[in-house]
Amino acid sequence: MKRHKIYFLLIISILCYFGLIEKSYAINKDSKICKNVYIENIDVSGLTKSEAIDKINKLMCKNNNINLLYKDKNYNLKLEDVGFYYKVEEAVKKAHGVGRNKGLLSDLKTKMDLYFGEKVNFKLDVGYEKNKLETYIFNLAKDIYVSPINSEIKLSENKFKVSDEKNGVKLNKKELFNLLDKKIIDKDYSECYIPTSIITPKYTFEKLSKINTILGTYETEFNSKNKNRVNNITIATNKINNTLIDSNEKFSFNETTGKRDIEQGFKEAPIILNGKLELGMGGGICQVSSTVYNAALYSGLEIIQAKNHSIPSSYIQKGRDATVSYGNIDLIFENKFDSPILIQSKVENNKIISTIYGNHEDKKYIDIKTNIVETIPQEIIIKKSDKLYEGKTKVGEQGRRGYKVNTYRVYKNEDGSVTKEELINECYYPPKNKVIVKGTKKKHENLNRTNIKII
Repeated sequence: MKRHKIYFLLIISILCYFGLIEKSYAINKDSKICKNVYIENIDVSGLTKSEAIDKINKLMCKNNNINLLYKDKNYNLKLEDVGFYYKVEEAVKKAHGVGRNKGLLSDLKTKMDLYFGEKVNFKLDVGYEKNKLETYIFNLAKDIYVSPINSEIKLSENKFKVSDEKNGVKLNKKELFNLLDKKIIDKDYSECYIPTSIITPKYTFEKLSKINTILGTYETEFNSKNKNRVNNITIATNKINNTLIDSNEKFSFNETTGKRDIEQGFKEAPIILNGKLELGMGGGICQVSSTVYNAALYSGLEIIQAKNHSIPSSYIQKGRDATVSYGNIDLIFENKFDSPILIQSKVENNKIISTIYGNHEDKKYIDIKTNIVETIPQEIIIKKSDKLYEGKTKVGEQGRRGYKVNTYRVYKNEDGSVTKEELINECYYPPKNKVIVKGTKKKHENLNRTNIKII
């Protein structure tokens, strides 16, 4: 009797097995999703792929927003504006694959587990267009940005007055992008605060308050008769006035004064070009650069670039001039001090006055010394001309001597004793030949018509 019972149970098990196989085959054949399969807790059991896609699309909200907070401002990021979408087809494909394509026994076990109550819930992944989020953040950054305001320093009645600075604000674009990217991918639509940073101004009250003494000053005189030259000198001087140079920063004359053209107000005046005086735009500003150069020398600033003229200047000693040409020759010096410096330049009583201010701890006692290393005589060139009679001569070009000049900066103690002497520049002023014109025209006797007798 017991043996019959075992046979009976075995037959029933075999029939159930083949019944489940048949059921499994039927499920595979009708392409419907198995029982107890969910996507984001939405039941898609017994649905075809297309039916599941339709159901998910209807129930999942695509018009989600993320509220962004900054102080008393409220910004709303509409996810549709960044191309937000759900990866529905991808999730449905996974859901449909449950109980399929892993082998008969494995698929059968999965279906039995689902049949007896086990659930499978798939996460619905999302996507968006990152370039659109970057554009949104870029525009948001412009709205939030607050420009910092530097402290200002003014000299009034021989006293410095320094204003307070104001901090600026900027949005941390990379940090906000990473924050929003994670929230979108995680489907976290809760509000969040916009990450920002304080922008400290370049010049603060504390920094500019260190400017408290004259480091060096220099002045040169000019002739006020040439109005165009005076105009150019005044414009260049004003552009330099109140220039701040921070610690370890360089001053460039050309960058500070800009291009010399009509738009900037410059006019034509005499300039030195190829060893000759000619009319040129911005003539006269080399006197401004030479004046500032000498103020920098007396201030102990490091000279990076300075070039003398090809002709010695009348307004300054040989070896102490600094020519400039926009886009070509520049005057550059560097502030190696720990504190900023202030350059003030002005035109007053036919003089250019340049003064450099800094911290009293950077004050040096300096003399500038020049040494004419060599005087180069001019050559005399004889040119013949048939426009002058024989025996006659005239000076075609006066010419000039040439010079080699070394410029030194001499550092001293307060008692006048020398502590250091440094070579600043080696200047060369080429000579110009003197031209003598010698006549070659022959002299002929003039016939007097009154002495001619006609026969």
